Amino acid sequence: MASYADDTTDIDNTQLLADGPYIALLNQTVGDVSETAGQVSALGNTLSVDITNGDTIVSNTQTVETSSGYAESVLNADSASWTAASNATAIANSATITTCCGSIDATSTQTVGPNQSVGANAALHVNDWALNASAAALATGNAIDLQTWFGPSLDGVITQTNEATIMSDAHIEGGIMADSAIVAATAIANTGFAGGEATTTYIFTEQLSHGSKVHARASLDSPDVEDATVATTATGNNFVIENSFGFVQADHWQDNSSQIVATTDVNVGVWNGSNTASSYAVGNTNLTSNIGSDILLDNVQVNAGIGVEATTNFTGGSAGGVGFDQQIVSAAAFGNAVTAFVCPICGGGITANNNQTNSADITATTTVNAGSGNTVVGSATAIGNSATFLTTSGH
Repeated sequence: MASYADDTTDIDNTQLLADGPYIALLNQTVGDVSETAGQVSALGNTLSVDITNGDTIVSNTQTVETSSGYAESVLNADSASWTAASNATAIANSATITTCCGSIDATSTQTVGPNQSVGANAALHVNDWALNASAAALATGNAIDLQTWFGPSLDGVITQTNEATIMSDAHIEGGIMADSAIVAATAIANTGFAGGEATTTYIFTEQLSHGSKVHARASLDSPDVEDATVATTATGNNFVIENSFGFVQADHWQDNSSQIVATTDVNVGVWNGSNTASSYAVGNTNLTSNIGSDILLDNVQVNAGIGVEATTNFTGGSAGGVGFDQQIVSAAAFGNAVTAFVCPICGGGITANNNQTNSADITATTTVNAGSGNTVVGSATAIGNSATFLTTSGH
C-alpha cells in the first residue's frame, strides 16, 4: 500500500437506506417545439469525492436494505425540429472517487438486499416527426468509479453484492425520426471502473449478482427512420481497469446466478442511412487495459442460474435512400468474458491466471424480416466462456 503525506484527505462514509422507496417521475407533453428534453434520476445512496493536488483515503459502506428505486421519464410531443431526448437513471448505491496528482486508497462495500427492485424507464412518443430523437435508460444495483490523474498509486478493495431485480426500458415510437435516432437500455447488477495515468494500480474485487433477473429492453417503432441505433446491454457483474505507464495488478472474483436478459425490438417502415439493432447479455465480464507497463491478472468467474439470453428482432420495409443504406442486426450472449490488453507498440506483458465456470444456458437469437434495400446483415453469437489476452512487443 502507498504511504501518504500530511495533506491526505481521510473519509469514512457509511450510508444506510433502510426503508421506503426512492422514486423520480417526469411526464412532459408539448406541441410543436424545437427541443424537448427530460432527465430523471433516482439514487439510493451516493458518494462523491473529488480531490485536487492531494492524496485520499476512503472507507465506504453503502447499504440498501428494503427500498426499491424507480426513475421514469415520459416525453410526448407533436414535433421537435432540433432534438428530443428522454433519459432515466436509477442506481441503488453509487460512489465516485477522483483526484488529480494524488494517490487513492479506497475500501468500498456496497450491498443491495433481496425482495426489492431497481428500475428505469425512458420513453419518447412523437406524433408527427422529430430530429435527433433519443431515449436512454440505465438501471444499476451498485456502481463505483475510481480515477486518478498522475497519482503515484491507486489501491482499491471493492466488494459489491446485489440481490435485487434490475430492469431498464427505453422506447421511441410514433412519427418520422429524421437525422438520427438512438435508443439505449442498460441494466447492470454490479459495475466498477478504475483508471490511472502514470499510476501503479492494485485492484481487488468481489462482485456477487444474486437477484432474480437483470433485464434490459429497448424498442423503436416508426414509419420512417434515419441512422437509427437501438441497443440493449444486460450484465450481472462488470469491472473495467484502464491504466497507463504503471504496473497493474487485478484480482477479480465474479459470481452471477441472476437471469440475464437483453431484448431489442425494431419495427420500422422506410429505413435510411446506417442503422443498427443489437442486444448484448453477459453474466460476468471484466476488462484490464494498460499502456506502457505490465499486467498481473487473477480472474475467477462463475456463472450459474437460469441463463443468459440476448434477443434482437428487426422488422422493416425497404431502404428509402438512393445511396448506401444498411441494417446491421446482432445478438450476443456470454456466460463469462475476460479481456486483458497491453499497448501493441509500448511494450509490457501480461501474466494471467484465469478460471471460468459456466453452468447456465447461453442463448442468442436474431430475427430479421426486411424488404428490399442495399445491405442487411444479421448475426448471433453465444459463448459460454471467453478469454482474450492481447499483447505485442514494441521491439
